[in-house]
Amino acid sequence: MATGIKNTTESKAHEKVDSAAKVAHKGVDSAAEMKEQSQERIEEVAHQISEQAHKIAETAKSQSEKVSSAVGEYAKEHPVKTIGIAFLAGALAASFLCKRK
Repeated sequence: MATGIKNTTESKAHEKVDSAAKVAHKGVDSAAEMKEQSQERIEEVAHQISEQAHKIAETAKSQSEKVSSAVGEYAKEHPVKTIGIAFLAGALAASFLCKRK
């Protein structure tokens, strides 16, 4: 009779261990799935940010080229004014630098 009780106790213990193992396995699977989803979302956001940065860089380059072209045309059309503006800008810069000391 002692053997029967021992086998029943062992059987119940095995069932409890198996049940706990199943719960732990489900938890590990859920954590792994959440990690995958998080990583995919991070990669998606990084890709979107990269695309936006490229668009901003292209826009900045385009605007820079437009400004450079406009300044070049103005300098060709008004060379004396351009020299005067450059001289005044240099004088102002020198004045600010001398006042700092």
